[in-house]
Amino acid sequence: MITLYDLSGKNDLRFSPYCWRIKYLLNFRKIIYQTKPTCFTERLNNVFFGDARLPTITDDDIKISNSFNIAEHIENKYIDNDKRIINAENKASLYFINDWSDYFLNTSILERVAYDIVNVLDNRDIEYFNESRSKRFGMSPKDFQDYNLKKSENNFNKCCNFLDKILQKQSYLLGENITYAEMIVLGSLTWGEKVSNNTKIEKKFKRLTAWKDKLAISLGH
Repeated sequence: MITLYDLSGKNDLRFSPYCWRIKYLLNFRKIIYQTKPTCFTERLNNVFFGDARLPTITDDDIKISNSFNIAEHIENKYIDNDKRIINAENKASLYFINDWSDYFLNTSILERVAYDIVNVLDNRDIEYFNESRSKRFGMSPKDFQDYNLKKSENNFNKCCNFLDKILQKQSYLLGENITYAEMIVLGSLTWGEKVSNNTKIEKKFKRLTAWKDKLAISLGH
């Protein structure tokens, strides 16, 4: 059985966008798995993880990290070639969606939730998160979030607009069929939703909202 080491916060809240990508894929494939809640500080300086981040899975004595690598492993091991949603034809597009989500969508979410994340962390993680993110941002998570919420520019809405325009032309992000692109983007949106009220999708993005609601039902939330 697959064991997924899943980032966990206060009251067992699971909020990592990268972990949600894998859970959505496993749910879509109806593959039985178990999760092992793991907080930030449990991963750090842990011989089992080494330099690996979450998600990490074990599957038949194989250990794999990095959400895209894990997704490829799942598809290659458990799914027939002609039914895979990561394949030679779409991999370049999936890499684009993956990188766009990591560098643009996730950044736009972080701008709006950086301090709210502190409120949902396991108590063991609060000091680590504040120190590491303050170093990354050049200011505290609270100041970083406050600064970005006060800006007239809303980068999250820009990302939503980009996604909504794609979905005005087709049912899914890469065409008329579900691909791993759905899990990538939905994982990011779920992260924002789990930790804050500052990343609610505005009503004007009707196609994006419909796409998200449909997937939440079929993939589990």
